[in-house]
Amino acid sequence: MRVEHIGWGQLPDQARAAVESRVGAAYETAEMTTGESSGIATLLFLPGGTKIFVKGLPVEHERAEELEREAKVSLFLPGYAPKLLWQLEAGGWRLLGFEGVTATPWADFTPGGKHLAPVAKVLRELSTRQAPDIGLMTAWDRWGYYCDPEAEPLLTGRCLLHTDPAATNFLIGDRTWLVDWAWAARGPGWIDAALWGFRLVLDGKQPPEQAAEWALTVTAFADAPRDGVRVLVEAEARSWEDWKEYGVAGIGPTVEAARLWADFWGAG
Repeated sequence: MRVEHIGWGQLPDQARAAVESRVGAAYETAEMTTGESSGIATLLFLPGGTKIFVKGLPVEHERAEELEREAKVSLFLPGYAPKLLWQLEAGGWRLLGFEGVTATPWADFTPGGKHLAPVAKVLRELSTRQAPDIGLMTAWDRWGYYCDPEAEPLLTGRCLLHTDPAATNFLIGDRTWLVDWAWAARGPGWIDAALWGFRLVLDGKQPPEQAAEWALTVTAFADAPRDGVRVLVEAEARSWEDWKEYGVAGIGPTVEAARLWADFWGAG
């Protein structure tokens, strides 16, 4: 599930040369350490102050299709998503170059954190945005394996979903940026808020009751069918429990938070 990172200097010479044909050879680098879906995640600092974030994977990697999805959806994303500037394949790697942003390393999801309100505002806007007709996976594609078949209508909708509203994907600067759209999907508009609640428990160490209060500030989630919420958060918890069974290291806290969030709604 997680991807092994390499540093910019370990990228094949052909791949670096292809990037330099786009940005020039004069730049400094900073390695990003929070992403779990990219083999390379580097911020380039160009002369004059321009910044470009480069992410990528080997073209044969089992998760390379996530880069294809992110590139495809990038043309349809709102202004709080950094713009895709270019994409290329070279040296056996597929690389995407995004607008670099000046921001906090990631959002503060702790109780009373000053970033909670601006993140909620982004999620409220996103919950009303229609998904583009570009063949995105559906919420059912993502979670249906962990659900009873008759639950499919509860997870069917036409809204654009990010599906990974982790603290590391919200950067707070001149605006509240939402990055890493590799798991963009189509479904009911309340799903990202439901997943945000889980992340408030995990990333912010909030009790489920407090996380629910914030999630419910997103109108789409407040109006969501409770059966749908229960189905979604239970499926998310089961998916993480599966990854633990597969032997993925270091996900114990994630599994515990997902189960705590699911049990909170299951008891309601």
